[in-house]
Amino acid sequence: MSELAPSVSPLSLSILELLDERPMHPYELAATMRERHHDEFIRLNFGTLYHTVEVLERNGLVVSVEREKEGRRPERTIYELTEPGRELLIKVVSEILARPTREYTNFAAGLMFMHHLKAEQAAQLLSERIAALAAKTEKLTHVMGELRTAGVTRLALIELEHKIAMLEAEREWVRKLELEIKEGRLEWKAGIDSGHEVLRRRHGASTH
Repeated sequence: MSELAPSVSPLSLSILELLDERPMHPYELAATMRERHHDEFIRLNFGTLYHTVEVLERNGLVVSVEREKEGRRPERTIYELTEPGRELLIKVVSEILARPTREYTNFAAGLMFMHHLKAEQAAQLLSERIAALAAKTEKLTHVMGELRTAGVTRLALIELEHKIAMLEAEREWVRKLELEIKEGRLEWKAGIDSGHEVLRRRHGASTH
């Protein structure tokens, strides 16, 4: 399983978990992912999906079980999860739940280099982010409400609930940061000048 080691992509994981419910063809997989808003968490396009299914099949994690033909539509291959695929699914989900991992986000990079902007500009950009986060939260809350009304269980939507909670927490944190910048309470410099010599001396001492 060299193409999957040492980690399994979110798209691969989504395919495995859906096939654990029932056999599906790739088009049905994509449609189900969109219905359940998996595309909020993974990059989803048909080309990548078909390639990922092929990789999973090549590694013995899924297997084609039948071909389906409807009218003039191209023949569709239906896949099901193998036992090794189910074992990998359980293993990866267990590891994800138990062990936090480093996540590198664009926003974190923006915060790291924010001091290259003027304080007023940064505050304005953060204000725009707050509005975007609010709109995203409202949209997802509406979607979750519709799905719950349609009978989808809370457990099936728990990742959406987590996403909303994280968006709300980020919005509150960014709002406080924006206020600190506007009120001049956040020192607007990188902070390397004053401590640079101390850090260099410490680093030099550690190498001898």
